[in-house]
Amino acid sequence: MPAEDPAGPLDLLVFAQQRDARIDIDAWNAHAERFFATRLGLAEPRRYPPGAEAPARDAARFVVAPAGSEAGVRAASARPRTAEDLALAEAADARAGGTGLALLARRCDMVWAIERGDPGDLLALRLAVILASVLLGPIFDRRSGALFGAKTGRGMLGGAPPPR
Repeated sequence: MPAEDPAGPLDLLVFAQQRDARIDIDAWNAHAERFFATRLGLAEPRRYPPGAEAPARDAARFVVAPAGSEAGVRAASARPRTAEDLALAEAADARAGGTGLALLARRCDMVWAIERGDPGDLLALRLAVILASVLLGPIFDRRSGALFGAKTGRGMLGGAPPPR
């Protein structure tokens, strides 16, 4: 892994069509509540000074609170997408028979790395699926090597097996 990539071996990478690392928590929370019955917030307040340029990199700890389930905090960091990220997406897409998700990844300027403590971390997966849905990009699972979209991720949250 290059030094600029803080992602760990279990992280979920969310490709994002956003051009910067700005967090619009109000819009993201509204989307999460509407489509995922989940409240999404920030564990620490963030302030972008008025008129300030959007950051090229950022990190935050998100509070993920699914309706009817225990809430938790998950960390995520954003950075510009690299050639290595695209290579991972293209290899995963080729293994899956060419779903077209690697082409979608090419349209994404940013990548969010969602930390997860273990492969079964459903809160990290939920955060990744919400971000993929709102930021219009696929998810790469570093553990399994799979590339999948928000729809597949949503099925995985409901107990569907992960993609191969």
